[in-house]
Amino acid sequence: MKKILSIFLVLAMCTSALLSLTSCEPKDAGAEISVNLGNNVYDFDPTDYYEDTNADQLMSLLYEPLFRLGSNGKLEYGIAKSYEIDEDQNKIVIQLRESYWSDEIRVKAADFIYSWRDVILEPNNPNPAAALLYDIENAVEIKSGTKSIYEFGATATDVYEITIQCREGANYDRLLANLAAINTSPLREDIVSQAKTYWSKSLSIIVSNGPFKINSINYETGEFSISRNLGYHQPSSAKNYTSKVTPSILYTFISADGESLNLTYSDVEDKTVFYLANTSLEDRAENEANATVANDLSTYSYVFNVKNPLFAIPEVRKALSLALNREEMAKAVVFATAANGFIPTVMSGLENDRISTGENIDEAKELLKNVNFNGLSKVFTLTINDDAASVAMAELAKASWRELGFTVSINKLSAKKTTIYDSISDDNIEIVDSAIQVLLKEAAYGNCNFDVIGINWQMYSNDPFVALCSFTSHMNGNGVDCTKGTNRLNISGWWSAEYDVLMNAAYNAKTEEDRENAINKAEELLLESAPIIPVVYNTSFAFVNEDLKNVRVDGFGNFVLTKIKLKDYEKYLEQ
Repeated sequence: MKKILSIFLVLAMCTSALLSLTSCEPKDAGAEISVNLGNNVYDFDPTDYYEDTNADQLMSLLYEPLFRLGSNGKLEYGIAKSYEIDEDQNKIVIQLRESYWSDEIRVKAADFIYSWRDVILEPNNPNPAAALLYDIENAVEIKSGTKSIYEFGATATDVYEITIQCREGANYDRLLANLAAINTSPLREDIVSQAKTYWSKSLSIIVSNGPFKINSINYETGEFSISRNLGYHQPSSAKNYTSKVTPSILYTFISADGESLNLTYSDVEDKTVFYLANTSLEDRAENEANATVANDLSTYSYVFNVKNPLFAIPEVRKALSLALNREEMAKAVVFATAANGFIPTVMSGLENDRISTGENIDEAKELLKNVNFNGLSKVFTLTINDDAASVAMAELAKASWRELGFTVSINKLSAKKTTIYDSISDDNIEIVDSAIQVLLKEAAYGNCNFDVIGINWQMYSNDPFVALCSFTSHMNGNGVDCTKGTNRLNISGWWSAEYDVLMNAAYNAKTEEDRENAINKAEELLLESAPIIPVVYNTSFAFVNEDLKNVRVDGFGNFVLTKIKLKDYEKYLEQ
C-alpha cells in the first residue's frame, strides 16, 4: 500500500497545481475524483484499437462519434443532433450539434470524413474497423484499392452537415448503429498530419472531442489524469461548467514503470479510490458480489499463425481448441463467460453452443491420430499480454495442450519502447506502445511473428457481420499490399474461398433471413477450420464506492462517467 499512497500524494499535489492553472473555473466546478480506469493505455487513436478492451473504455471517455448506444441497445445522439433518411435517394443527412475539441476548435463534418475516408479506409492502413462503414457507397472498393477515396459515398455537404450515400441494399438502422462505435469518432487532419505514425502517442499533439481530455501521463510515477472538456456539447465559454460533464478531474491510478499496481477492493471501501476497474484475480473472486458487471462486445481468443507448418494443419488447430476447458478458464478470470462460439451470445441472430465449453481431450487425441506430422516439431510458443487474466488462462491452456503431447512455452509481453525522430521538436523522442499491439500491426502487414497469440478480439459493433468480415480475403480491413498489388489476409494468414462466398452472400442478401443464415454458416465454418479459437467472452467490471453515483453502462459494455457525482466531494478538495 505504500506505493499506492505515494502515488496518491503525487496526484494530490497535481490537484493543487491544476487548480492554479484552471482559475477560470469556479471553485464548485465539480468533483475531483481518484479512480482506476484499468490497465495502462499507450495509444490514443480511437479509430485503431482492436485488441485492448481497456483502451476501448478509455477512448469512450476521450472521444465521441456521431451516435451512442444506450445499455438497452437504443441509438442515442452523440455529436449528431439530428438525421433524416431519404429512402428514395438512399441517403442519410446528419446535422452536427455545437461541440468542441479540447483545444476549443469546433467539431466539423470534415473531421468525420477525414477519419472515415482518409484514415480507416485508406488502403495501406490495416484496420478491421473498416467493416463498420461497408454500408456506405464504395467503402469496400476503396479499402480493397479498386476505387479512389474521393469516390467515397460520405461527404461534408456543409460545415456541420454530413450526407451519406448508402450502397444498394444497405440497412439504415445497422449503419447508424455502426456509427455509434468509438472507432468511427472524428479525427483532425491538422493534428494527425503532424506525425501520422505517432501523433496518438504524443501528449503535445493529441486533442479529443469527448467529455474528457488528457491532462497528463507519467508511466514512471504512475500518474494519469483526465479532466472535463469544457467545450463538450457546448461553447467552451459556457458559464455552467457542470451541465454536460459533472466531474472536473479524474485522477486515475496506473502501474508505474516496472512496478505492479496493488489496489484492492479495500481501497474502494476506505476511499483511496472511488472507482476501481482492475484488481488481482484473488481480489476479484473474493469480492465478486460487490462488482458492477456489464457484457463486453469482445472475445478473448487464441489466433494461430497458419504459415507455421504445424498450424497449417486444420486438425491440429481444431484439436487444440477441443482440449481447452473454457469453463475453468472463465472461472479463473472471474469476470468472464466461457465462449461457446466466436460471436458473444449477447449479440442477437446467432445460434448458441457451437463449441463445447468443457474440455474434450479424448476427442482431440482421436482427431490427432489421423494427422501425419511428417517430422514436424510439436513445440510452440503462446504469446500473451502480461496481465493476470491472460497469464492464468495461458497456464490452463498449456496444461491442456501438454496432455495432447505438445510442448508449450508462454511468452509474456508488456510495453515496448521505441526511440524515433520527432520533426516537431527536431529531437529524438521515446514512444511507448503495447507489445501485443505492435505484433498485431506487423501481422496485419503480413509479417506474422508469433506461433499462437492471445488477444481480446473486438466485435466493434453489435452486428456479427462486422467481426466476421475480418476473416474474408477482401473485406477484412487490412487493405492492399502495394508492393504486390494484392489484398492482405487477416492476421492469421488463413483464407477460405467458401468463407468468402458465405460472407458475400450475407453482404448482398435481399432478406434478413438470408443474411442471418449466411452469417450463421460463416461462423460455423470459421470455428470448424479454427484459425482462431474463442476462449472466453469478456465482461467489463468495476468496484464502485457507495458515495459515487450515476455510473452508467453503454451498449458496448463501457462505463459512462460523464455524469458521476461524488457525495461530499468538497472535503476531498481541502489543501
